[in-house]
Amino acid sequence: MTTDPRTLPVAPPRLSDGGADLFGWARRMRDERPVARDPDGIWHVLRYADVQRVVSDHAVFSSDPAPVLPGTARFRGSMLWLDPPEHQKVRRVISRIFTPKAVAELEPRVRRTAVELLDAAAGRTELELVRDLALPLPITVIAEILGIPTSDRARFEMWAARMVAALVLDPVTDPDAMKRVGAGSGEVNAYLLEHCRRRRAEPAGDLLSRLVTADVDGHRLTDREAMNFGRVLLEAALITTTMMITNTVECLDRHPGVAAEVRADRSLVPAAFDETLRYRPPILMIPRYTRGAVEIAGATIPPRSLVKAWLASANRDERQFARPDEFDLRRRPNPHIAFGKGIHYCLGAQLARLEGEIALNLLLDRYSDIRVTPGAALEHHPQNFFGVKRLPLTVVPA
Repeated sequence: MTTDPRTLPVAPPRLSDGGADLFGWARRMRDERPVARDPDGIWHVLRYADVQRVVSDHAVFSSDPAPVLPGTARFRGSMLWLDPPEHQKVRRVISRIFTPKAVAELEPRVRRTAVELLDAAAGRTELELVRDLALPLPITVIAEILGIPTSDRARFEMWAARMVAALVLDPVTDPDAMKRVGAGSGEVNAYLLEHCRRRRAEPAGDLLSRLVTADVDGHRLTDREAMNFGRVLLEAALITTTMMITNTVECLDRHPGVAAEVRADRSLVPAAFDETLRYRPPILMIPRYTRGAVEIAGATIPPRSLVKAWLASANRDERQFARPDEFDLRRRPNPHIAFGKGIHYCLGAQLARLEGEIALNLLLDRYSDIRVTPGAALEHHPQNFFGVKRLPLTVVPA
């Protein structure tokens, strides 16, 4: 029996031991089968240039899963799943309000929140980074951006924690995944939708009020569009920011010489996050769906196919990056695509960087030594995202 040369011999491995198995698989695939179909009929794209094309060329690769994956139509409306021209209409309004200046003005709130969280752990020699800082920091900031009343914060944070579990599900390998995603996000959606309606009727000083009342080129966000943006912000906070912070701390722990450089020269903090985003991107891959047959890297992908564009592989592609498996703070340029590319480039990227840089600087200020607790079992999320569920740290107060 012969094997279709386009078919993967094994499915992409799940994360373990810092992703060594996954990165080894990606390296072999880039060399031998840079575009390939696995036994489930999913197409995998591995090289940097090809991944860029898949995530950028919306005319060929759609963001809308409904025609390909049954059961996803009810999730339409999220900006992440919209194609032009609907996508531009929504993003144009959001971009006029969620500006770099608006994000920069959040700096005092972010700093205050991070200080309060670390104050709560004062005097301790052990931290659990996800629970104590990396998860509650972005959730609290997003709650403030959306104007969530203090009385509702506990419920909001509980729902957000449930969404973390739902977001790591795979609708292809787990047929019931979308049902559980729907159940996990239903309460959040209902709450945010009603909250948007209240803000439209009685605007306050928060960013959400500005979003629901803004008129850009004759287009206003509907309540549902505003709700979907709120959910996207929350999901980005839960995944991108939380995992970016924990991945950076873990990378510095694995590279003590680099950690010493960052501690001695804080101007290297942004570079530490950029290199971590390349080296361990929080989002492993981005799904797209072919509108028609398309040829890429010598392979013909049929219409209505699910395509996984592997950011984690593209960011380690030897064709784009010298010594891609080295963690190098002085990598210039560093054109990683951890935040995506093109019209779907992450709107929350600047906020994630702001939160991460404040968090890391405060950790370095407060502790003269930060180490992943020796012998701690680190459990990674099994698929889709690169990050640990818990990161126990042993710290020495400064």
